[in-house]
Amino acid sequence: MNLLLVDDHTLFREGLRGLLANISPGVAIHEAASVEDAVDACRATPFRMVLLDLGLTSTSGLDTLDRFRAAIPDVPVVVLSGDQEPRHIRSAIDRGAVGFVPKSHSSDLMIAALRFVLAGGVYLPPHAVDAQAESAAASFTRLSPRQQQVSQLLLQGCPNKVIAKQLGLSEGTVKAHVSAIFQILGARNRVEAVMIAARSGIKVM
Repeated sequence: MNLLLVDDHTLFREGLRGLLANISPGVAIHEAASVEDAVDACRATPFRMVLLDLGLTSTSGLDTLDRFRAAIPDVPVVVLSGDQEPRHIRSAIDRGAVGFVPKSHSSDLMIAALRFVLAGGVYLPPHAVDAQAESAAASFTRLSPRQQQVSQLLLQGCPNKVIAKQLGLSEGTVKAHVSAIFQILGARNRVEAVMIAARSGIKVM
């Protein structure tokens, strides 16, 4: 299994390379110091995952992620960053990252996070999950009475056709309500809406 570590600090790469060797037997750690070098490496070698530092001197913040994914859209990317602002973490996930690991994480927690991503999960640090849940709980209170009715049936797994029949609405109206609910909650689909509700402690009636 090949992993690519992208960071322009040699000392950090050397330290993390030893840690990453513990992820799985037979793992091969490759290194790059810039987005350009990372893109070239991905075109030459198949990688299971890329660990991308957002603090590269040649790029700025999330632009680093955007530039890499524009060139290499199909390789899973985990962001490494000293920035722990929840909205920045969420932005990285929205822009296609499959994980966000703060550099302040302990070695054990970092390894656990990366193993979780390799198993198919999307990793957010605990404080970002808590912040998202609080935000989502507040967002539910912004739903109109009709949207709250639609959201309850949505969270029960009802398709639009069933929701329309139960509430006496057209499917087009239900579709519009569902789109509005997704926007208010910050969800991209039904599965994510259910996950947000669960994290927020929203009970399905």
